[in-house]
This record gives sequence, C-alpha cells and structure tokens, in this order.
Amino acid sequence: MDSVNPIFHAVTGNSKTGEEVGNYNLPIEYTCDHRCECYKEGLCYAENGCYQFTSNQAGYTENYLFYKVSTINAVANNITEFIRENNFSLFRYFTCGDIPGEKFIHIMIKVAIDNPTVRFWAYTKKYHIVNKFIDENGLATIPENLVIVFSHWMNKDGSYFPMNNKYDFPTSEFIPYGKEELKNSVTHVCPCSDPTVKATCATCDHPCYKLRHGESMALLEHSTKATKQRDNEIREAHEKL
Repeated sequence: MDSVNPIFHAVTGNSKTGEEVGNYNLPIEYTCDHRCECYKEGLCYAENGCYQFTSNQAGYTENYLFYKVSTINAVANNITEFIRENNFSLFRYFTCGDIPGEKFIHIMIKVAIDNPTVRFWAYTKKYHIVNKFIDENGLATIPENLVIVFSHWMNKDGSYFPMNNKYDFPTSEFIPYGKEELKNSVTHVCPCSDPTVKATCATCDHPCYKLRHGESMALLEHSTKATKQRDNEIREAHEKL
C-alpha cells in the first residue's frame, strides 16, 4: 500500500453539503474549462466565497501537485483513509475544480471499489475525458456507488454550453435566475438550491447520489445577490402561511 500524503487536504463538508459529507477539491486554474459561461459570467461558485480563502486555495493546489507526482494508489489511499477516519457514507468530488485527467477517473474508481458502502458523486464538464475513458474501458468499469454527473450549463441567453453525452450520463441542469419554471422538466430538483426547502446534502434524501443514466437534476442558481433576495422573499411568504 502506497504511503499516505502528509499534506493531503480534504474537508468535512460546508454549510450546503453538511459536515457529514466528505469533500475533495482541486484548483479551478488547472482543472476547469474556462470557456464555460459560468466562469466568464462570474457565476462560478468556486470563484467566490470560502473557496477563495487563501488557506483553501493552498490546500487545493497541494492536492493537485500531489496528484501530478503520485501514483493512482497513493492518491486513492489518501482519500480512503480520510473517508474511514471520518466514517463518511457520502463523499463528493469537486465542489471546486474538475477532473484533471483520465488518471483521476482511475483514482475515483479505486476509491469507490475500496469503499463499497460509501456513495460517491462528481460533477464534471470534462465530458471528453469521461467519454474517452468509457470508449477505451467500457461503462461497466464505473462502480455503481460512483455517480458521475455531466454538468449541463444554461447561459443567460438560454443557450447551453455544448455537451457530448454519448453514454447518457445523468445530468445536472443549471437553471438561471428568472427561468425557474424550467425545473419542471427534470427528474429531480436539488433541495439545497431550492429556497422553499431547508436542506443540506446530509439532511435530504440524496437524490444526486442516486441518479441513474438518463436522469437529470435541476440546480437552481443560488448564493448570488439577486437569488438571495428572491430566496428571502419566498421564505418570508412561506412563514406567513
């Protein structure tokens, strides 16, 4: 078993995911596709809030550097040790960052196989990396407890960031402020982004971690100035009922 990295950084969740959910992040500078409208329009969540704290950015960068120089087993064993130390049943990749390369898919697969009672979830816009991996290795190589979700981003003008989903992976549909009615066309709505629901990943029924191929989940735009005002108004109206 490869040795455990002494500077490995993972966290025990945040206000949205809940402290009971493990998180592993990487820096967006080296892992995200900056053609995305979420980045260009300033709506990238990893560009704001706690993700930009100096200590967090340093941790993400150290994770990336360790990934670059380490074996699949070394990185996977670090993640597994962190999961078992904290007794997680849910683990999320990339609240910040994205799949840096095919090597990381092998890491996620090994971690999922080594922790069969834990459910794993990863957003990605790196469709080409996932598609190429499946082309070469087959869908059966992805363990059932590892849910890879293709992030399907809707721009403000109603167009979508182009997505090649040749293997029908589950999708998350970003719904901009003012287009909330579009949530009615998806399989699930993320409770954590819904102002009418008080939930975190730790307190809801975890539909995201159970998405199957062909299913979709709406993620309403949240945590911006406009949506915070909207959310407060909706919550105040509900409290008066």
